[in-house]
Amino acid sequence: MENRKNILKTGLLLLCFVFSSVAIAQISSTQSDVAERASARLMVVPFNRADEDIRTVLDDNRYIRSAVSIVKQSFDQRGWSTIDFVASLKAAEANAAFSMDRQSSFKSDLISGSGADIYVQVDTEVSENAQGRVNVNLILTAFESHTGASFSNFNGSSGYYENVDSDKLIEMAYHKIREEFLNMLMDKTDEIREIGRALVIQFNLDEEAEMDFDTELDDGYFLNEAIEEWIYTNAFRGRANLSGLVENRMIFDEVRIPLYDQETNRPYNPNRFANEIVRFLRSKNVSATRNIKGQNLFITIK
Repeated sequence: MENRKNILKTGLLLLCFVFSSVAIAQISSTQSDVAERASARLMVVPFNRADEDIRTVLDDNRYIRSAVSIVKQSFDQRGWSTIDFVASLKAAEANAAFSMDRQSSFKSDLISGSGADIYVQVDTEVSENAQGRVNVNLILTAFESHTGASFSNFNGSSGYYENVDSDKLIEMAYHKIREEFLNMLMDKTDEIREIGRALVIQFNLDEEAEMDFDTELDDGYFLNEAIEEWIYTNAFRGRANLSGLVENRMIFDEVRIPLYDQETNRPYNPNRFANEIVRFLRSKNVSATRNIKGQNLFITIK
């Protein structure tokens, strides 16, 4: 009898071990899958009104400060590649990139210069009832950084509570929408994997350049024709758009590149695409250099 009990006990322990191992494997697999899919870069930014200075909005509003931190942390925990807004802001200020006359465009410049594919804008609305209890309404809006297209808007409310700090209220509000919001963004990053990461590419003529965009190359193409043909041929799935060509500038306002190298499956970044452009131009005996700022490539023809 005692022997049967020991056998049964051993069997139960073995089953528990098996189920535990399966559960751990499933969690590990899920985390790996999420990390692989969430390969687009993301930045969480505070919402600021027209009369609010983006430099100080986090200092002045503890609810938005909590929300930015908590939402970013949720992406980090799921393996997303996130860009720290506060660190980017401080770096921009240190580089004298900010001035009051550029306040209206500074935030968008900061986002585009960060290299983020998606940014999530966080806002809060705080209300108090007659009993002195506080409710926080958390508003999250996700945008594609390049196009500015809004993916979706989510609202979640904490409910009215008394003597509860801002972090806890934000967590309660976010808890109600977190899974749906994160899953929606995962679907959107799948779309980016399908159509590619968006870049803006600007070709400029150096002041002392010995050629212009109408210079005829050895193969009979004008320089602008050769550039346009190369961009459309090498853009991911051919997705590119030439938005303007003037005397000393040629601008593609959207050129898609893959998130991953199609042969090696390693991450593919704007610098690699810029290098390929420079190599192409040099193969045509056109001297060029490149500069990169986030999703913006600047090719200077000498």
